[in-house]
Amino acid sequence: MNLLATGLRAWVVQRATALYLAAFAGYAFVQLARAGVPTHAAWRAWLAEPGHWVAMALAVVSLLLHAWVGMRDIVFDYVPRLAWRLACLGGVLLVLAAAGLLAFRALLEAAAWA
Repeated sequence: MNLLATGLRAWVVQRATALYLAAFAGYAFVQLARAGVPTHAAWRAWLAEPGHWVAMALAVVSLLLHAWVGMRDIVFDYVPRLAWRLACLGGVLLVLAAAGLLAFRALLEAAAWA
């Protein structure tokens, strides 16, 4: 049995990214709450540490993968024609790629060591 055909790979990716995003969100919330009022300067100082920057970059990648798998499944389930599916998936891919590039640009600008 092919794992791609069963949808098991998509399910595993969806669950793994959700777990990472939940864990990272909890960690980031606790860290920033301990720092006081979360201001822009507090975020920049927090992201200045390479460990936090890498964790945030992994969160961005996880969010993009999570969104891709979810939107791909929605398009496969509800868009009936192949041409429409390809157009929808292409649009989703463009939007997610643009969002990812903007997120990494913001991360690079926030990092003091970059």
